[in-house]
Amino acid sequence: MPFISKNSSFIFKTKNTDSILILFEKFRTKRENKIKKFKEKFSSEIADILYFQNDARIYSFLFFLGRISKGLNPNDSYFDFIKNIPEVNETLKSLPDIYLYKYEIEYLRKNKSIESITDFLRFIEKKTNNKDLADYLKANYIKALIESPSYWQKHEKLFNTEVLSKALSSEKNNTYHYIIEQPSSSFYASQNGEMAYLFDAQDKFGGNFNLQSLKGKVLFIDVWATWCGPCINHRPRVKEFAEKFKNNNDVEVLFVSVDSSKDKWLSFIEKENNEFGKNLFIRKGMHTEFGKNYNIKSIPRYILIGKDGKIINSNINEPSIAAEKEIEKALKDK
Repeated sequence: MPFISKNSSFIFKTKNTDSILILFEKFRTKRENKIKKFKEKFSSEIADILYFQNDARIYSFLFFLGRISKGLNPNDSYFDFIKNIPEVNETLKSLPDIYLYKYEIEYLRKNKSIESITDFLRFIEKKTNNKDLADYLKANYIKALIESPSYWQKHEKLFNTEVLSKALSSEKNNTYHYIIEQPSSSFYASQNGEMAYLFDAQDKFGGNFNLQSLKGKVLFIDVWATWCGPCINHRPRVKEFAEKFKNNNDVEVLFVSVDSSKDKWLSFIEKENNEFGKNLFIRKGMHTEFGKNYNIKSIPRYILIGKDGKIINSNINEPSIAAEKEIEKALKDK
């Protein structure tokens, strides 16, 4: 991270991607030589893991840069570094994602798009000549689709509860099925049409709140934190929602903070002096039953719940006109 930070201006702004690869290859070699210098100090097994981690950490960032940050075409020569990734072996279990990213590039170099989640699972099997490692990679792929969809943009639109059910069925004999169980339970619970989880929270006066108390209302929930830049940027729009519907007894806008510090939250809302909506606090909420049941892996997160207590939309992209229209439509529903 210090290396990336030091070179961030060049890494993220240059259009000469070959020079980025050269920069990181020099860095990779430098770190590798450091391991060689001290390898007599530890076992060969530990040395293997260190060598793999050195490669994997660097390749993982290069994948992020190419796939997400720069949005390069899979056929771009930038991704030719996948040829340098070691053959699969047990050490991949310490950081399996680079093989999933590698397989995605290889798949897309043969096909124009990801045809289906099942098809990609079969591709993982085909490319991994070891059943145990293939099972491990498949389990981690499904888990990643649920928990980090932004890293799998070409797959995300193909993924829903029906697809997950098929994947879980096809992987019922997977040795690592347990890796998928908890994330899949959260995914199902957070899907549209499911009954919303009745979470507990604190209000700014220290009182207790439970979602049950707002039964029969349309609820727009803004999950945020004081340290989240995008949350703060979008907040004025959510406040507009709260003000617009302030006189409508059938609508409630909830600002649910998932900060770790209650004092920081209280200080923020005191300075903000927001008259509308309901400010609530769930300490480290992303890691509680609240976060688990709504499958909250990143923020901001916007959730719309209907009068019947069922989730209408569990993952609204941003507080936009489209979101406002969803609220108005929900008000018309019985």
